[in-house]
Amino acid sequence: MRKIFSMMNNEFLEIKLNSKNEFRTTASFELNGMYFSAVNVKIDTGCPHTSFPVLKLGISEETAYKLKQKDCFDNSIAKTISFGVNDSKAKRDDDKKKFKSKRFMELNSISFKHTANSFSLGNLMLGNFPISVSYDRTGNILIGMDILRNLNIFIGNSTIGETILLACKNETQTFVAELSKLINVKRV
Repeated sequence: MRKIFSMMNNEFLEIKLNSKNEFRTTASFELNGMYFSAVNVKIDTGCPHTSFPVLKLGISEETAYKLKQKDCFDNSIAKTISFGVNDSKAKRDDDKKKFKSKRFMELNSISFKHTANSFSLGNLMLGNFPISVSYDRTGNILIGMDILRNLNIFIGNSTIGETILLACKNETQTFVAELSKLINVKRV
């Protein structure tokens, strides 16, 4: 039987849909001089921007607070606010006022733009990408469309009925051969 869940190829990424209907893999990258490897991430095609809650990276609350404080007072770092689907209109309005008056430390909804250097998904090296970093949130690390749009992505059912995501930067013979195991693909 062919091994379905294999990310050991540097030419493409192969991920099996898990029991929660999620595509999850690992990521490795450098962020502000800190190196992270084998970080559990979720592929989210409904998310426009890749989002990293740093507390999920194993950084302490104290360190996260200091990093947030540093980013808040650094005018060269872009800042944005984002809201969850359950946030009330009152909370949104209040946070917008705080943001406009630069009371950034009071905001849990604030994110900071940073670059994830030497970013890889599984063993697929992708390069450097801008990401949104939050210091107060603890949700999933989401790989959004800002990164995914750089890949050729195919989702299909394997011969043994598993749903598989295959992704690559550039189609290679190895990728097409793997893809042809999912669907009837032939080079012409």
